[in-house]
Order: sequence, then structure tokens, then C-alpha cells
Amino acid sequence: MTTQATVATGTYVIREARHEEYDAVGRLTYQGFGHHLPGSRQPDGERLALLLDAEARAREGVLLVAEDTDTGRLVGTASLLPFGSYLSRQAEEGEVELRLLAVLPEARRAGLGQRLLDKSARIAAARGADRVVLDTAVDNEPSQRLYRRLGYVRRLEREKERPAPKVQLVVYTLELAASR
Repeated sequence: MTTQATVATGTYVIREARHEEYDAVGRLTYQGFGHHLPGSRQPDGERLALLLDAEARAREGVLLVAEDTDTGRLVGTASLLPFGSYLSRQAEEGEVELRLLAVLPEARRAGLGQRLLDKSARIAAARGADRVVLDTAVDNEPSQRLYRRLGYVRRLEREKERPAPKVQLVVYTLELAASR
């Protein structure tokens, strides 16, 4: 039997998702990006499949969740993917990629995004990575402020033009202390 590490965070626990939660984590990811809201832009088929397929993200890397310990409800998630994973789009040798960080709208402003990022960095360092890499939409300034506050640095040289209607992405990396 394997144990799953958890980190207590007030009324929340950040931990690895359990197999029986994968469908719920897929729905959470979809909702965390706001696609369930009236009038929201819907993802294309490829993006929708990625958002909903939490099982693939768990199989390829580490699938984290934020659980409200008072209700047992999952309210946040992040996927940590190694270099070479078919789900990774930015990771280079020595990096682990953070993808699909999502927190439900009603659970925001509780520090869960930061806690998921912190846990991801600790896991990446423990697995010997030199850096964490992530990308986000160019107009997602709230997320970019959080990344900068946590020490992530924008890497303009790694950003590539994407054909419309794809969203332009900005790339950030975090140097891990264990690699210095």
C-alpha cells in the first residue's frame, strides 16, 4: 500500500488525488477555468479532453487536490508533469511542468493557488528537478502576479507565437533551491 502525503492548510488539505476522485477532479478543472459559467467561451475538443481527463494527468505525473476538510469537497487542483510527458508542453530537461492549476471561484482568495504551487515546488525538488515551468494566458494578470510574488520569472525567450484562435501564452520558471 502506498501512502499519500498531505499538508494541512487551515480548513484545507493539499494532497494527491485518489483514483475514485478523478472524474470529480476533471469537472473541478473545467469549472475552475470558468467554462461552466453562463456565456463563457467553451474550450475546443482537445482542450476539453485535457481538462476532464484527470486520470491521464495522474498517470503521467502527480495530480494534486485541495480538499475542504469541513465538507470533504474538492475545491482546487494542479497537475505536475515530468519532462517527456506527452501532456507537457513547456518542460525541458531538468524541469517539471505545472499545468492546469485551478481553484473553484467560490474557494478563491483563501491562498489555495499559492499552497498548490508551494506543494508542487516541494514535490519537484524532491524528485530532483532543477526548475518548475508553467505557462498562462497573456491576459491572466492575477495569476501572473501570484507567480511573480512566489519567485517565478517570466521567460520571454521561451514564448512562441500561437495561431488564432489559440490564446497567447507567457512562460514562467521557478529555480528550485535543491538544485542550487
